[in-house]
Amino acid sequence: MDIVSNGNNNPASTIYIGNLDPRVNETMLHEIFATVGPVAGVKIITVRKYNQLGAVNYGFVEFFDPRVAEQAIQDMNGRKIFNYEIRANWAQPSSSVQQTIKEDTTHHFHIFVGDLAPEITNETLAQAFSVFGTMSEAHVMWDPMSGKSRGFGFVAFRDKADAEKAIATMNGEWLGSRPVRCNWATQKGQTAMPVPQPGQQLPYEIVVQQTPAYVTSIYVGNIPPHVSQNDLVQQFQRFGFVTEVKFQADRGFAFVKMDTHENAANAIVHLQNMIIHGNIAKLSWGKDRPPQGYQNYSQPNPMQYGQRQPNMFGVHPQLYAFQNNHMEGQW
Repeated sequence: MDIVSNGNNNPASTIYIGNLDPRVNETMLHEIFATVGPVAGVKIITVRKYNQLGAVNYGFVEFFDPRVAEQAIQDMNGRKIFNYEIRANWAQPSSSVQQTIKEDTTHHFHIFVGDLAPEITNETLAQAFSVFGTMSEAHVMWDPMSGKSRGFGFVAFRDKADAEKAIATMNGEWLGSRPVRCNWATQKGQTAMPVPQPGQQLPYEIVVQQTPAYVTSIYVGNIPPHVSQNDLVQQFQRFGFVTEVKFQADRGFAFVKMDTHENAANAIVHLQNMIIHGNIAKLSWGKDRPPQGYQNYSQPNPMQYGQRQPNMFGVHPQLYAFQNNHMEGQW
């Protein structure tokens, strides 16, 4: 039997419960928290979070007395229910989320949250990170053309210690249908697109912003001539759906087209310097034609992350001598 709220929706008496095992239903959650004090209502949100142990949900518990709610946070935060240690903290109502967006966060501590699932909204992101106390802002980055999430966002904290704890706790945690990646965000005055040194890799948050959101093609260089198309597909399909492969194995490179910009960025990050039959592969963005009507996008710096020089259309700089041999490399 589902237990619903009494309708008071008093934010001073409502707490957020995160990292819930899928076997926990509203009746069970009600009974667990009723051991602290009278419960007014319970709601569990199922958002299809999957990992090796199963799905992970979150929910809200409303109490009649704010003092009981405060005691429940102290007693229940970190308690293990089935396979998961739950997170308990004050709920962040929508009105509070809007207030934090208006706050000046210039001097706050910002973290990057990557690999966001498509269903994650500003409010979902805020609810997930509000357990860390001094969260002041949370927003998902959206593509202006498609209206869809770009797969990453930013969260700000007033207290650096809370930001550090959020990174340590949430990195690798499932939010929605994917595990998220957390790190410090690049602040104003810092280099936005650092050039990697030999042996280094750029993080996802840098790679995903190097090209417009419509670009889904990846240049794969330094591959041996005996590599098959299936060899490449097996590697890249772990990060999304491979829609097409253009192969030039005799010249040591190929182009792999992924289903989304975010999945392509993820593949570049994780497959950079992978070994293919003894060769160290070099990955960078390819170049796709913009969709009809696409305007006002920023052209990335071609020297970042081994990208092509202007007008080379997907051809690696080392192959400049071949650019007149009909190697356009566009999709």
